[in-house]
Amino acid sequence: MQITAELDAQHLEKLKEKSMKKSLICFASLLIISGNLFAMLPVAQPVIKNGSCPSGYISSGNYCVPSGDSSRFAITKSGSCPSGYISSGDYCLASGDNSRQAIPKQGSCPSGYISSGDYCLSSK
Repeated sequence: MQITAELDAQHLEKLKEKSMKKSLICFASLLIISGNLFAMLPVAQPVIKNGSCPSGYISSGNYCVPSGDSSRFAITKSGSCPSGYISSGDYCLASGDNSRQAIPKQGSCPSGYISSGDYCLSSK
């Protein structure tokens, strides 16, 4: 009876180890996937002040800085805003989680970007 109890305890311990390894692998996979998703989303960052700051930004010297975690990526407006962006004064704001990183267009767009009016949007 004692041998059976020891074997059951060993078996249970091995099952726990396997379960823990599977959980760690799943967790690591989720981190990698979510990291890749977040890497694709444009992150709010300071922009050079050009008139009034866009919605979700506050003035700090010659810059407009994000005022909180809900601030969206902004880029200085040049003509019409690119696809996935809305106008906010002299800026274009990312309109949602599906907005791509935008940069001002100068000539042809670099590799990994597609043209959208006066801007280049990341193709990822």
